Amino acid sequence: MFKEDGTIRVLEGPDQGDTPTIEGEYEVQPDIVRSKFKRFVKEWRFVSPGGDSNVSTLKYRDQFMQHISQGTYMLEVNLSDLTAHADGEILGHALRSRPNVFVPLCEKALQELYHELVKRPGDDLPDKAPPIQLQLLADLDLEGSFGTMKPLKIRDLDSKQVEKLVMVKGIVSQMKAITHKARKISLKCQSCENYKEIYVNPGRCAAHIPTACDGNSRGGMMEKCRPNPFVIIDELCEYVDEQMLKLQELPEDVPVGEMPRSFELCVQQYNVDLCTPGTRLTAVGIFCATEQGTGEKMSSSRSKGANTVKHSYIQVMGVRAEQGSGGSQAVACTGEEQERFEQLAKDPDVRNKIFASIAPAIRASEKDVVDDVKKAVACLLFGGSRKMLPDGTRMRGDINILLLGDPGTAKSQFLKFAEKVAPIAVYTSGKGSSAAGLTAAIKSDKSGFTLEGGAMVLADGGVVCIDEFDKMDVKDRVAIHEAMEQQTISIAKAGITTMLNTRCSVLAAANPRFGTYDDLTNTADQMDFETTILSRFDMMFLVKDVRDPERDYGLAKHLAGLHSGEISKDSEGPLNVAELRKFLSYCRSRCQPRLTKDASEVLKNHYVSIRKAMRSERASIPITVRQLEAIVRISESLAKMELCEDVHIGHVEEALRMFTVSTLDSANKDRGVGIDALSEQERDDLQKAEEQIRKLCPKGGRRNKFVLQSMLVSTAGIDERVAGKAIHIMQMRGELIEKQNGTMQRAG
Repeated sequence: MFKEDGTIRVLEGPDQGDTPTIEGEYEVQPDIVRSKFKRFVKEWRFVSPGGDSNVSTLKYRDQFMQHISQGTYMLEVNLSDLTAHADGEILGHALRSRPNVFVPLCEKALQELYHELVKRPGDDLPDKAPPIQLQLLADLDLEGSFGTMKPLKIRDLDSKQVEKLVMVKGIVSQMKAITHKARKISLKCQSCENYKEIYVNPGRCAAHIPTACDGNSRGGMMEKCRPNPFVIIDELCEYVDEQMLKLQELPEDVPVGEMPRSFELCVQQYNVDLCTPGTRLTAVGIFCATEQGTGEKMSSSRSKGANTVKHSYIQVMGVRAEQGSGGSQAVACTGEEQERFEQLAKDPDVRNKIFASIAPAIRASEKDVVDDVKKAVACLLFGGSRKMLPDGTRMRGDINILLLGDPGTAKSQFLKFAEKVAPIAVYTSGKGSSAAGLTAAIKSDKSGFTLEGGAMVLADGGVVCIDEFDKMDVKDRVAIHEAMEQQTISIAKAGITTMLNTRCSVLAAANPRFGTYDDLTNTADQMDFETTILSRFDMMFLVKDVRDPERDYGLAKHLAGLHSGEISKDSEGPLNVAELRKFLSYCRSRCQPRLTKDASEVLKNHYVSIRKAMRSERASIPITVRQLEAIVRISESLAKMELCEDVHIGHVEEALRMFTVSTLDSANKDRGVGIDALSEQERDDLQKAEEQIRKLCPKGGRRNKFVLQSMLVSTAGIDERVAGKAIHIMQMRGELIEKQNGTMQRAG
């Protein structure tokens, strides 16, 4: 019946009624399309997934009657079902090739079915069939396709798709206020009181009011009507809700170095108010082109030429929103992959395999903090369990991590890897980001003020990677306080009062206040952050560039192998990026772990002991209930890696260990002052410096701190850095006491 190029041959049998057109193609008659669509709605049966043909229902007939009885005048038709029907080949081709013609015909067929199937004498339903909206949808199957239609990127829409049925995927960045467009206009002649009705096409189409009355053609003794005699009778007109949306490209679809493109969507009736900025959606609609500046004063007929530049938009026929899915809809898995993931989750060593797959190009030694950073990034990608409390409030399940350390310690590489693996991710830099760019912006246009979502809104359900976090302005960092903890953004500007969702994890990287980490300075003095923002991070890592010959040799050998192309097996994780991306998406959608009773007891006891210890030490980073919730989220993420619904004691103990080596270690004021990070030669020099200090400053004696340090350098030949470290260590031990004017007194 169809050629390979998509054109229609002559139909066989009683339905042969096509009209030949140019180039040997044939166009289906409108009556045939209408009758076949009615037959599809009345006869299509939904068979149960088990395959039992005896268990089936009349899917669209029952849906149609149920919607009408509830006062919802619409019908949702899946394009996959339409293609699978006996008449679906003709219907599918007609709707895809000329939707502007055949969609109104199918809606007329639904009005006829209203009288045939629904309306009965004595019902409360109106006698006249109301306008019924036809919605065309497409479900993503396990193979990753949408039936016979492929989703297009916004930058792939070109002139070939004009007036065709298209499917696009994107993220809503802006939505305008709802307007009310006239669907039917009632006109009245001022001279002869002749009534006339005009039906307006959907979309951005204007109504063309006739300039002459029909009474002029009747002739006779009646006086002719004057030109432009019609006036609009507002109370007899019919209106429909309409809304304009701006659909932006998905962040992962934007080529490097290019601006994300956006497109306008026109939604009507039951598709209005289905989404907010940040919603990821799949829209099926008609790719329309209209005159530039529709709705404004058009150029007069005396202009030199017609306006050939068209304004493109999509008249939406159906919308499938994916907001708050947590990335579950972003990556589809086949049945074989799901079985393989179930087997992988049962592996006792699954967590170590996942940790080894996180940024395998970054080398980490056994005692290096980078190994713990990999585990923390894995926990961030899997996330904890989001909870809704009975009073309506919710507790976040997303994990926030801050990497603070020296330059050249692969902090940005971790952020880039997280952006690549997470199903939904947005990467930004602190210096090039503002509060409005991260949260939301209010923009003004001809119709008033509109709301446009920022990076954290667009990454709803995913990860936001913020590099150079310390370079951000203080006011901009304050703006994300609410977004990080409550996971909402409250807007009250320009008369717009609303709230947007930012259910995403934050992975931030920053440098210390003076560029590099100083062992002789307190950790709190090097963190150029407010306590309010630090408490919102679940884990904070101090990544230091440790000077160790053995470690430096191993790192240099690893980098030389990477640059020369000799990539060892250690550089390739057990799971590649594509597999890890699918596995974490599968785990996030299938598992929501909860704490067991025994795990809760262990957690409570440890938290009380941590609070007691930190209170006595006066930590620079406060340990509050937020940190208790952080340990719970880390435990849930570890359980989610194993597809385990219960969080056991082992998960809690590992979460406590990770919390100890990250946040508690950062909060310790003596962090980095110990001798563990020093080489053999430096330890000997440090011991020699302490002996010289004891000689130069006897018990009870005083010396100026800077004079003492210069004497160690000039007389004893000790390195200046080692001399300062020796003075600092003896001061921390209490052997030297700092007095006024920078003098140091040795304890007696």
